[in-house]
Amino acid sequence: MHMDSNSPLRICYLISTFHPFVGGGETHARLLCRELIRQGCRVFVLTRCTSPELKMEDTVDGIPVHRVPPCGSGRWHKYWMLFPVFARLVGMRQQYDVILVSGLRLLGAPAMVVARLFGKKCVLRGASCGELSGGFIWDSPHLKNQRTPGALYRLLIRIRNAFLLKADGFLGISEAIHNEYRQCGVPEDRIAVINNGTDTGKFQPVPVSERDALRTRLKIPNRRIFAYSGKLNRGKGLEFLLKVWKALVAEHKDIHLLLIGSGEGHFLSCEQALRDYVQANGLGETVTFTGFVDNVNEYLQCSDYFVFPSENESLSNALIEALACGLPCLVSNVGGIPDTVKDGFNGRLLPVGNEAAWISAATDLLKNDSLAQHWGNQGRLRVLEHNGIASVARRHIAFLQSLNR
Repeated sequence: MHMDSNSPLRICYLISTFHPFVGGGETHARLLCRELIRQGCRVFVLTRCTSPELKMEDTVDGIPVHRVPPCGSGRWHKYWMLFPVFARLVGMRQQYDVILVSGLRLLGAPAMVVARLFGKKCVLRGASCGELSGGFIWDSPHLKNQRTPGALYRLLIRIRNAFLLKADGFLGISEAIHNEYRQCGVPEDRIAVINNGTDTGKFQPVPVSERDALRTRLKIPNRRIFAYSGKLNRGKGLEFLLKVWKALVAEHKDIHLLLIGSGEGHFLSCEQALRDYVQANGLGETVTFTGFVDNVNEYLQCSDYFVFPSENESLSNALIEALACGLPCLVSNVGGIPDTVKDGFNGRLLPVGNEAAWISAATDLLKNDSLAQHWGNQGRLRVLEHNGIASVARRHIAFLQSLNR
């Protein structure tokens, strides 16, 4: 199908979970779709109904949202949604010209079938590393210590990819995913890298007086605050972080750690194990678990440093938000993280699981306030340049329009 360049882009944004389900991909989808509409596109979201209390037909921030069964948050529900997704794509085919799939590992297949049947454009957007290569299976934290029928999985991935590689375009949120696409045989002229965007007005630094007021209101101690934001899940390096923290607080009495987020409802959750470790090691006075909160920006704005020890990450929305708030960052040197953190420029890239390196980096920051401030300033400027949601939406529009050339 030829999309008329003089008519508004009509986009079906297909994603497995959406607001009010909480996650980086869901947050970015909400921001992006809202901004695409503001810039003149016609967009609707097609997703799964994650709770029986949700409406099947809804509007979120002015975005039409169509939900399909099965309802609930079970791990296997994402597989059963493929059939109703296919039926809805067929039924709504007059309302869109392009299907933009966020998270291609499963939803890419029904989207591609409908696109080929009815002459639609299909763009696959890798939301995490390993979606096209199959690494999401054999590198998954819940499988890494188990024996799996690798040969069968790899055969199934090859069969799937023979079909997915016919997609009109591939979006990567980081250079790591770009490289994965190329290694899997995607032609370079069908790939675009567009980093995730964030709301740089909501996530921004605040004056010291406002920071102190936030600490008082949120009941955060007036110490030097390290923060982590995101799911409290296995694979995020949080068990390792607490071991590092135990060593740090033995040497520094004026520090505190915020773990912003929850693992509740996720099969990879390690939240209870983290809480047990904190209690067993007498760290309760130096660690705060916020649980799920919808004011993440305020917790970041009352912090001094950001830590992100993830074992594998395509590109972290939480990290982009922390940089937007002007926080110097200590992060793992994995996946797409080097797209946003440049070592020695706006933070430190550190080896996964190396306690000595992380302790040393944190200690250096605590001893050098001017360096911390410089990194924070550079991080904010880089986000303004690369991750403002308006510019991210414009790059999406340009890429989708280029499919006609």
